[in-house]
Amino acid sequence: MVRGAIVSMVYRKACTLNLKDADPAESITLMSADIERIVQGWQTMHEMWANVAEIALAVFLLERELGVACVVPVGVTIVALMGCSVCMPLVAARQAMWLEAIERRISATSSMLGSIKGIKMLGLQSFLMKFVHNMRIDELRISKRFRKLLVWNMAFAWITRLFGPMAAFGAFVGIAHNRGQDSALDTSTVYTALSLFSLLADPLMSLVMAMMAFAGSVGSFSRIQAFLEKESHVDPRDEVLTHPFNPLKLSKQLTFVAQSEIAVSESGSSQFSKGSASSLLHHIITVQDGSFGWNTEEEPSVKNVSIAVPSGTLTILVGPSGCGKSTLLKAILGEVPCQDGSIHISTKSVAYCDQSPWHMNASIRECIVAMSAFDEAWYTSVINACALTQDFEQLPCGDETIIGSKGISLSGGQSQRIAIARAVYARRELVIFDDVFSSLDSETENHIFHHLLGDHGLLRSLNATILFASSSVKRVPFADHIIVLEKHGYVTEQGSFSSLNAAGGYISSFALNRAGVDTKISTMHKNEPSSVSEYPPQRASDVELESYRGDGDMSIYLYYIQSVGWLQTVAFAVAITGFVFCISFPSIWVKWWANSNETNPGKHTGYYLGVYAMLGGVGMLCIVAGTCIMKQANDSQNGTEVWGGFSQKTSEHGFKVTCSLFSQDLQLIDMELPVAVINTFAILVLCIFSMIFMGIASKYAAISFPIVLLVIYAIQKIYLRTSRQLRFLDLEAKAPLYSHFTDSLGGLASLRAFGWQQALQEKQYQLLDRSQRPFYLLYAIQRWLTLTLDLVVAGIAVLLVILVVTLRGQISAGYVGVALLNVIMFSQSIKLLVTFWTNLETHIGSIQRVRSFTETVQSEELPAERDPVPPDWPAEGSIEFKSLAAGYRESEPILKDITLSIQAGEKIGICGRTGSGKITIDGLDLTRLPREEIRARLNGVSQSPLLIKGSVRLNANPTATTSIGTNTASDNAILSALKSVNLHTKVIENGGLDADIDDLHLSQGQKQLFCLARAILRSGNILVLDEATSNIDSKTDEIMQRVIRENFSSHTVLTVAHKLESILDYDKVIVLEDGRVIEAGVPYDLLAQENSHFSRLYYAGLNSDGREDESFEPL
Repeated sequence: MVRGAIVSMVYRKACTLNLKDADPAESITLMSADIERIVQGWQTMHEMWANVAEIALAVFLLERELGVACVVPVGVTIVALMGCSVCMPLVAARQAMWLEAIERRISATSSMLGSIKGIKMLGLQSFLMKFVHNMRIDELRISKRFRKLLVWNMAFAWITRLFGPMAAFGAFVGIAHNRGQDSALDTSTVYTALSLFSLLADPLMSLVMAMMAFAGSVGSFSRIQAFLEKESHVDPRDEVLTHPFNPLKLSKQLTFVAQSEIAVSESGSSQFSKGSASSLLHHIITVQDGSFGWNTEEEPSVKNVSIAVPSGTLTILVGPSGCGKSTLLKAILGEVPCQDGSIHISTKSVAYCDQSPWHMNASIRECIVAMSAFDEAWYTSVINACALTQDFEQLPCGDETIIGSKGISLSGGQSQRIAIARAVYARRELVIFDDVFSSLDSETENHIFHHLLGDHGLLRSLNATILFASSSVKRVPFADHIIVLEKHGYVTEQGSFSSLNAAGGYISSFALNRAGVDTKISTMHKNEPSSVSEYPPQRASDVELESYRGDGDMSIYLYYIQSVGWLQTVAFAVAITGFVFCISFPSIWVKWWANSNETNPGKHTGYYLGVYAMLGGVGMLCIVAGTCIMKQANDSQNGTEVWGGFSQKTSEHGFKVTCSLFSQDLQLIDMELPVAVINTFAILVLCIFSMIFMGIASKYAAISFPIVLLVIYAIQKIYLRTSRQLRFLDLEAKAPLYSHFTDSLGGLASLRAFGWQQALQEKQYQLLDRSQRPFYLLYAIQRWLTLTLDLVVAGIAVLLVILVVTLRGQISAGYVGVALLNVIMFSQSIKLLVTFWTNLETHIGSIQRVRSFTETVQSEELPAERDPVPPDWPAEGSIEFKSLAAGYRESEPILKDITLSIQAGEKIGICGRTGSGKITIDGLDLTRLPREEIRARLNGVSQSPLLIKGSVRLNANPTATTSIGTNTASDNAILSALKSVNLHTKVIENGGLDADIDDLHLSQGQKQLFCLARAILRSGNILVLDEATSNIDSKTDEIMQRVIRENFSSHTVLTVAHKLESILDYDKVIVLEDGRVIEAGVPYDLLAQENSHFSRLYYAGLNSDGREDESFEPL
């Protein structure tokens, strides 16, 4: 119940956070490490007061047996408790530091997993693996301070059992000697006292462990409390609903539009007349003097904006990259703080599609339908309109294909179209699109635009209001209303296309013309293939990592022993065995002492007492040494096995499984497994010693041990058959819960726009309930095992008492005491063994999952790819393709029979419909070279900008910056590269190269420019641009083309382009279709050929742009 309540609280709070505070890594750490600590602390909470009562009772009984000498072991107990009390405040603080380090590592790992495509394209896989690995090393370094406390508390927990009896017997003998009663220490007194010491020591050990667990839970509660006290998201729209909108404010910002033409729709919507009181009813969004920015202490990104969006129309928001279009849209959604002015939205029926598509880790159909009811007819219409039908036909599972978290199993175009389909399928009154066509080729874009936003499009048929932001102006002739943002965040123009086109401003500068544009709904060619992702599609059943669920497998333990090292394992076993011997052998030693004292009262007291003290000292050294050995051994196997999973098949197992390995499983391996190993092995050896001593004391009782062992074996066989299943179910049932957290936080803006918080909360309850079931059942069968073993121990005790009574006179009183004492110890130890063993069985499952992951996830490197790479390769950059066939799976080639020759320094443009296989071209016969080395030597900018969590310097030149931030690159070179792409000023104003990259709040276009600056700093004579201009406006495109001409003039450049005008001045253009080269030649020569594929593609895109015919000038 505690776990369920806290998880629900954390999720509810996470869904109310501001976007800048929504860190999935923090929530996952709270859910996994912190909540597990709380559950453990609260499970033993009631043992604290119960153990105190047991200790008090044991002290009372000791006083009756030893008199005033009982003060000495009580003093030892008090010392132990004081030592634990001193450590307790440090436990919470040091545990918090450790958990924060885990949080940072999980955040970096999640970011890396979500960007694995871009990382591999740039050849940064090994570097970033090392970067995250160093974070792991740093995490373990921080954890050592916490683990030292565990070692000390382990020592304090055992101090009473090791030194309490020795100190009490020493005091008792000393007091008796002063009274002239040297023979007072007899067998009866010794074994009665030892039994009472056992009743004192065991509760003390449980109390210390409970105190440690409770202190840890308090620290975790503090972290969760701090999380729950974070500032919640406040919708600024709720605060301004009572503010009347003043249309007169609009005219002050409009440079080119007459007041009478404000918000006029060419499709016949009502005009917004100046001063009309009723005009507000015709506008679904109104903003008055609005200024919006992510940081309220800095200058807003969007300034003094007054706009009105007419209902039932297509409104297009345009402006250069970085002008604040996305900020304005998120302000309309209530996600960005309103620093000044007011904003009003007259409907809650909103759909939103971000420029970075958000997806849940589910099937394609589930991602599109989401929380809406399934309507097959409407669903079919939507996927047809979004050009997804062919993609489904190409996928083996159709729309039941699992796309993976963040859509990792999809190409960029597929991912964006599915996100568009979700927004359309929801059938909302207001639909907001943020530059959603940037990943699509012209033909696909034209198809979707006219099927959705054309005169007879689906959204038009719903009479929906569409607010469409774009860096491209190609679609503005079709808009009913246009809003223009200039680069500083001010609205400079708004109104109808006809009025703005005639006004001589920003819109008219593009010479756009709606007349003559082919607006008929296009039909996608059936013979063209669907988009191809780098990763194979998944079935729902393929996502989960298959875990071992056999009846037993000692190889799991052998795997763990091998990972920590055989030498450390043997040293640990010897140390713990020595410790157990030192706490068990005294039951024999005091028998010899009592016998000696009966024959020679007080004669050998010093000898026996000295050996007893030596046993205590050696035992303390052994437990400390054994604990330290295990700590060091666990640090040495720091999870490096899992790093091998960053390969092609990572996504096949799903983001949630891999993320679970790096969060939940590593947390269990770090925090819980070492303690479980120490406790289980120590108690196991103690049980063995207890049985040996019982056998020594009563040979007849030893005869029953094979039967007892057989019964115990049968019990564990029955128990493990179920517990192993439940153990894996418990671990695996948490993975979907973590994935749901990550997905929800990654799409907070979309979730809140759609109003799906409550529906996702219900889903979270379902996932939580499923994860609770195996946990509860495992707890229930553990209680069954405890009861069964108690009955077995009771049977042994009854048998021993029967034998003692039956054979009295044949067994010495001392051995009877030894036997009975060890029965008591065995009874208590077997209970602890069950507890510790079940914990070990639970936590060892994490080792099994890691092993299964490393064994089933294959490396993408092939055995033949081992040849050395010359240091200066590629020196020239010439590329040869000879009858190349390539694909991500051998059975399904994507490129077919490619034969090309590219000379050094040539500029090559590659075009074709989305999914023609062009992304897979790497250009060389590289079957004998390590592919990661090849990627590192090529210079690439992908269609999805890759930014790493960290500083600007780290992102600009990642391979020249170590994990602790020591710069070995030239800052001047970085600043020069940033200046060449017009980002120098923005970086300097936000803190320079040491500023966090997230604090810059870069737009998608600016992120692309940043990646181009990084390419300038990288070596290599081959530059690969994969749709690098997809998210930018024409002005920024000109900047990129200038940078490419100036900085890569001698490079071989391969450019994959949907904006064909950007490759007109290239040396050669290659047209791909169905994975084959269907045309190649000089761009202008191909344009001059009326029936060439390139000219058809170019003019199709030109027509969809709404441009007039114009002469072609080289860029």
